[in-house]
Amino acid sequence: MTNEINKMEDYLSIGQLSTMTGIGVHTLRVWEKRYGAPLSERLPSGHRRYPKEEVPRLKAIASALESGYRASKVVSATMEELQGLMGLASFVEPKKNNEVKETDQIAANKLTIEGWIQFVHSSDDDALLSGFHEQWGRHGGLKFVFDFAIPLLERIGNGWETGELTISHEHFSSECMVSFLSEKWRQLNIRKTGPLVLITTLPGEIYNLGILMCAVVTAATKSKVLYLGANNPTEEIVDVVEKNNPEILTMSISHKFDLVTSEKLLINLRKKIDKKTSIVIGGKGSPCTVQGISYFHTFDKYYDYLTNFNQNSENEK
Repeated sequence: MTNEINKMEDYLSIGQLSTMTGIGVHTLRVWEKRYGAPLSERLPSGHRRYPKEEVPRLKAIASALESGYRASKVVSATMEELQGLMGLASFVEPKKNNEVKETDQIAANKLTIEGWIQFVHSSDDDALLSGFHEQWGRHGGLKFVFDFAIPLLERIGNGWETGELTISHEHFSSECMVSFLSEKWRQLNIRKTGPLVLITTLPGEIYNLGILMCAVVTAATKSKVLYLGANNPTEEIVDVVEKNNPEILTMSISHKFDLVTSEKLLINLRKKIDKKTSIVIGGKGSPCTVQGISYFHTFDKYYDYLTNFNQNSENEK
């Protein structure tokens, strides 16, 4: 009986499938009758159930349809076929000056991420990491964070909220991303001579994905990263600042902190650190109005801040 229950947890009703994919129940039924997809299994009661592994593929199909492909061409396609199809879109319909339309690129990125979600479902870390390396190689570190890492984490969060993905899925994908970014930011940081940026978290913070993405974005500028990791006591952060004199202290604050707690910790930290070190924060647990501290709600705003900071530093030399 337990095995049967566990098996059923991996399947969805057509209503649940519709909610998770954004595709109407009527449309799903028409596709199943006409194209034999999405795949389903019939219970002894006669009701149909659909495997959760179909969700990423159906989301990819929705992206392909938004890009103008006919249902007859994509509904029965595998994820690999969909990715190949969308990857060729810019060559099938050449754009002026060989530029790919932004909408095409967004759709292609969505397909890539849905492919990664399939790897998350199957716990295939080799395939997932290979996908990370491929997109980093194609687009570079900055666009990888903006266009792939952040949307993937958001997609996983949505999948967890709807019941498509479990906590173990979230932990699996996060660990893969942590492993990947830990290697990559260091490669970008070699031989940097720009302003020193110390990156860490507030004491008590256990999540390090935010500061790893900060490290990538920072190292993508002329700045030099000094990465302290997560969960350091305030006194030790102050000590590192005094010994290394960074121009900027960057901190990522997750949803673990309520705004009142994080504000108290930040006010205390600002009092103990010399004003010549700018403090920059971001993340869902960040208060946006702490005196003497700059807050950025997106990584692109943080990148712009660093770029301007580097330029001003060069002008002052």
